[in-house]
Amino acid sequence: MSQNNPIQERVDQMLLKWTLAINTAKVKIVRVLAAEDEEDMLGAYYQYMLAVDSNQQDFVMILTSPFNSPEAYGKALLEELEEEINNWNTAEIPDAIKFETITWKADYSLGNPENPAQLLIKNLNSFANYLQPEKKVKISIVLLIQSISEKNATDFFTAVLESDMESHLIIGIDDTRENPIYNTLAENYPEEVYTIEPDFNIDAAIEQMAALGNPTATETPYRANLAKLINGVKERDEKKVQHAAKNCLDIATKALKEDAHWLMQIVTVYTILYNDQLGYKNYDDALYFSNKAVETALISKDLLKPEMAYRLIGQTHLGRGALHQLKKNKDKSVKDYELAAKAYATAKDYLMQCESLRLAGYMAKKSSLNDESIQYYLQAYHLKDALGADLARSSTYPLVVQQLLKEYSRNQFLSDDQMDQDMTPLFGEQWEETIEEFGKLSKKIKQ
Repeated sequence: MSQNNPIQERVDQMLLKWTLAINTAKVKIVRVLAAEDEEDMLGAYYQYMLAVDSNQQDFVMILTSPFNSPEAYGKALLEELEEEINNWNTAEIPDAIKFETITWKADYSLGNPENPAQLLIKNLNSFANYLQPEKKVKISIVLLIQSISEKNATDFFTAVLESDMESHLIIGIDDTRENPIYNTLAENYPEEVYTIEPDFNIDAAIEQMAALGNPTATETPYRANLAKLINGVKERDEKKVQHAAKNCLDIATKALKEDAHWLMQIVTVYTILYNDQLGYKNYDDALYFSNKAVETALISKDLLKPEMAYRLIGQTHLGRGALHQLKKNKDKSVKDYELAAKAYATAKDYLMQCESLRLAGYMAKKSSLNDESIQYYLQAYHLKDALGADLARSSTYPLVVQQLLKEYSRNQFLSDDQMDQDMTPLFGEQWEETIEEFGKLSKKIKQ
């Protein structure tokens, strides 16, 4: 499948991920987890979000105030927001763009000493309701913080999530794969914090740009219908979604005879459809489309390169496992997470293999399958060398170790001495304290 513009395609894919995230039920914070070398491309994406003539459907504002203290941060953001509103009101807007002056003002008397985020959230609720009293359009406030400690980040955004946010208000935060600071927050609030990972791959994009020829007739109508599908999801227009999805699938199925890579586009359409149904809480319909995504991905085993095919298979099983978990089909959820882990192992994607095994262990425990649960956690534990020290420390791997520390029956497979030998090089002499610290906030919240 040739591409019209690889750079634009990557921006569009990121926009799709963002759209799915903000329209997922219960999501309050969207975390963008990018590689450090993707910073420039991510910046271009943020600017695209702000463009008044872009395809962005939600109202987006990007704030960059530095974090000094929890109390001062909220006030600084509101002052910056008022400044941005003034810039908007005095900007030169093209005649074709609908423009209205914003007269909203912040109320700095709404703070609460027991919750440092309340001043910010109450004002953002007011702002969101001012712009969209009918709550039909999402109001996205993206916070780009240059420097903040993991503790301050976790504490402040925990306070944000403990505030009463309007349903159409979304907070965006950025994070890096090399030094993530929001893993604990995402773990503690799996429904409210949605993590999306860009896949810009700039080097490959430059190669594709150099190799670009004339756009094919097949891709043009597909991209047009994909845009309609995305917009239909944003607008909550079921008829538009169904019509555009059918057109996308028809085009991709015909094109599949000439190029197997169209399988990935078919999986993309089914993924959009099941996320759309999740937004309506139509879990059975969501599961139907998720099954279709899995079936399509499985076909790719004989048609695509193994690494590409098995990543696709892992992705679809992971998605279906989450749906089964949501529907409380615990045994089916465990099975899908296990199949995802096996697929990621074949693709040599050890980070996702580890996460899939951790989820399988978690759900097996929920199903009272304690022996099976320990085996899943042990498999994840033994991926430490494949992950490498940096990735093991910056991922959810410590949660695997933490769970095994609680399971006394694992001693027949993994002794305390062996764990000490394994973990000391990764987390230092006081590794048990480090592991406990990783989940301390979670314990505090549960209490």
